[in-house]
Amino acid sequence: MPNIMTFIYSMLYLLVLIVIVPFEYFKRPKELRSVWFSERTGRYQLEKDTAPTVWIHAVSVGETITAASLVRRIITEITPHIVLSTVTDTGRQTAKEKLPEDVRVVYVPFDTPAAVRRAVKAVNPAVFIVMETELWPCIFMEMEKRNIPVVILNGRISEKSFNGYRKIRFFMRDVLRSVTLFGMQSGIYSERIIAMGADKQTVKTLGNFKFDTAPPSVIPSWALRLSHPMLVIGSTHEKEEAIVLSAVKRLMGRIGGLSVVLAPRHPRRFDEAAAILKSFDIPFIRRSEITTDAPETALSVRGGVVVLLDTIGELAPVYGAADVCVMGGSFVPKGGHNLLEPAFWGKPVVCGPHMENFPMTEEFTTARAAVSTDKEGLYDVLLDLLSDEAKRTEMGRVARELYRKNSGAIDAAIRELKAIIGI
Repeated sequence: MPNIMTFIYSMLYLLVLIVIVPFEYFKRPKELRSVWFSERTGRYQLEKDTAPTVWIHAVSVGETITAASLVRRIITEITPHIVLSTVTDTGRQTAKEKLPEDVRVVYVPFDTPAAVRRAVKAVNPAVFIVMETELWPCIFMEMEKRNIPVVILNGRISEKSFNGYRKIRFFMRDVLRSVTLFGMQSGIYSERIIAMGADKQTVKTLGNFKFDTAPPSVIPSWALRLSHPMLVIGSTHEKEEAIVLSAVKRLMGRIGGLSVVLAPRHPRRFDEAAAILKSFDIPFIRRSEITTDAPETALSVRGGVVVLLDTIGELAPVYGAADVCVMGGSFVPKGGHNLLEPAFWGKPVVCGPHMENFPMTEEFTTARAAVSTDKEGLYDVLLDLLSDEAKRTEMGRVARELYRKNSGAIDAAIRELKAIIGI
């Protein structure tokens, strides 16, 4: 990276830090503030290890969960010494809850030369792994100076990010050339990272880790008590509930015993979703009101039931009880959500037109494991699927096959890491 570009980037980054650091510091609970600031300036309290240490960076909750299976494989096959860094408090908390207790969890340093030097010296990693595609110029350059391989795994570049990065390709090319391996989720993402300036020889399509991240295998008992057919609408966003509930209202008038589970993406919107259900005059029960000893009548409303999923962490296993699954975030421009979760259970999937964050959607629709529609066609698609068990079964079978076919991304990543580290 030319020195002038390094200087410009560093100055702009420092200016941003001056503005946001006070806000970021005081918004945190008092018990986290000193730890956050100390670690973000690269002051890690870590014991020195003689065995190789793998440093994994997972920016937030989603990347941390995706990294969990990789972490366990690294521990058993490469080294037990792992440092995992995050940016967010929720990512940090998730790492402490989901990962083995021997994994040392820290905040990633600010991307300034001084903070990065201190952090890299403290960790002294054999390899630096970035989950998905977080590009940190100063970190990457410091690793390159110390001959520490930088590896991007489960890499993806959204169309929006791709268009933005292309405008600064002259800058990104030098950042990307410091990466030893780009392990990308799909051929599309591989093509995009090469177009951004990555050396073609360093880019490999390894697959999507989420195919290897199985949801919990036990379906919640309350979900098994719902009548069928059953529709699960997962991870809806603002303005999206109104779209899907317009179809649901009509479906409930046509299909006897229909059960619906509606799961807003963000907990802060649970009450808002409840208000929208009321505005449609759709009777419902909150998941938080269902207990294990609740009478069967509590789960029966007008011959079926609508459950507002106002708890956290249950959506993935609830897909296992569904007959048809609808992907939230795809009927408004949010890029969609993970259709692999219902595919794991062998369930047919209905997507809106906005699935940009999941390019494998095209493979699913081409194979007829998923149906793509817009809000005008949603009712007809759902009515057709909910009325045709044979079609649902066949779509689910193909979805499950696609899930199995695309598994193995973590196996491939482990092979690459062993070769890079020299094991």
